[in-house]
Amino acid sequence: MKKLILCSIFCFLCSVSKAQIVSLSTTELTKLKGLIKSDDDVKKQWNDLLKTADESLTAAPNPPDTILTEGILQGDPRKTRTWASLEDMQKVYSLALAYKITGERKYLAKTSEFLLAWAKRNQPQGNPINDTNLDRIIFAYDLVKNDLSDDINLATNLWLMRVGLQEIKTFNKAASGKSLTYMNNWNSHRIKEVAEVAWAINNDSLKTWVIDVYKKQIAKNLYPDGSSYDFHERDALHYHIYDVDPLMVAATILSRDGKFGENPYSYTSTEGSSLKKSVDWLVPFFTGEKTHAEWVNSKSSFDKKRAANGEKGYIAGTLFKPQEGRSSIALANYFDKGMLSIYQANINSISKYPTWQFVLNEVKRK
Repeated sequence: MKKLILCSIFCFLCSVSKAQIVSLSTTELTKLKGLIKSDDDVKKQWNDLLKTADESLTAAPNPPDTILTEGILQGDPRKTRTWASLEDMQKVYSLALAYKITGERKYLAKTSEFLLAWAKRNQPQGNPINDTNLDRIIFAYDLVKNDLSDDINLATNLWLMRVGLQEIKTFNKAASGKSLTYMNNWNSHRIKEVAEVAWAINNDSLKTWVIDVYKKQIAKNLYPDGSSYDFHERDALHYHIYDVDPLMVAATILSRDGKFGENPYSYTSTEGSSLKKSVDWLVPFFTGEKTHAEWVNSKSSFDKKRAANGEKGYIAGTLFKPQEGRSSIALANYFDKGMLSIYQANINSISKYPTWQFVLNEVKRK
């Protein structure tokens, strides 16, 4: 690991400018600025983000040394403290976007403060369910990395490298042992996190790992009929979504980079499974054409503990609520524009940009 970190330092020092695959390129930011001016729905969403950025100018970063969410029941003080710390994610995301849209350096200064605080304090443990919460700070770093001072850039780069390496370390341990976390929903989140890190810090070794393990995950975690391992293990569409959503984030990065060689969304394994099939399989449950009683035959003891703890939505027999699939439909819209009309029907709206994800999809599309 030390050798890889030293290699990362060398690559960083030799790099002058890196493409923004995880976030938005200069051309895409120009498109976004145009949408903010021309579309009322986009402008409203942007104003909400700008409001958060302005409020965050006086906020102090609150990074935890360890993120603790996985396997912890709601109400546990450890989880409560973590969720309070994770409020930083939306703050730094909004600040970075505010800087790139307005050009005002006060937003960059505060973004830098948040990045450095997290880079100095947070100690990655290689738990993908905990690390999945880092999406927005990685996006923020990728967005402003070419504008940061060298010390903050290097500190953040090294922290993210540790995030990626710890994830791969726990993957290798699971793959060589008896843990199924090398191929269940944990690994979908792991692939997403390592992909975001790999392309944000421009590390070829991590990129190669992502491409290889992404293909294996499609083969092992997703089934030819569109269902997923975790759906059958937990008897819940909740966990099917937990499989496909992070894979779609990774697929978007792979698609934007182009090194994958084909469309990662429609890529089909030799077993006949694909991410597209698994999203299409979900759609009838989203539209209400099909229903599903969640958790009834879950094999997970933690699901039963959550139900006993009174956590909303985890009681066996609870019907799947279509709105829980909105994130999946929004992410899939990047690859399939037809998902917009399906989403519009669910929320009873004709808005072309019902959420910020649809805005990002539009500006990222080639």
